[in-house]
Amino acid sequence: MFTLTGNTPPDEIYIQIMNISGRVVREIRTEEFGPMIIGRNRSEYWWDGRDQYGDPLANGVYLYRVVAKLNGVEVKHRDSGASAFFTKGIGKMYLMR
Repeated sequence: MFTLTGNTPPDEIYIQIMNISGRVVREIRTEEFGPMIIGRNRSEYWWDGRDQYGDPLANGVYLYRVVAKLNGVEVKHRDSGASAFFTKGIGKMYLMR
């Protein structure tokens, strides 16, 4: 679940999941989320903890960042109540099976 603000939904949105050294291990693209609208969005997508090649990732800490583009230009992040959970636009999560 996520909320989009503004007047026009982004043309492209993706989430990059990275290992702790910063290497992108999985990129979840717009097509996987489904249609987006301004306001609250609820996607049926769920990540199964696998990398780009379908191999399961090890338990541990991973980093992620959300990138949105409108007309080919990256949309800058606006501060919100969730901003405290990000450092320089990057969040942390723990993968545990």
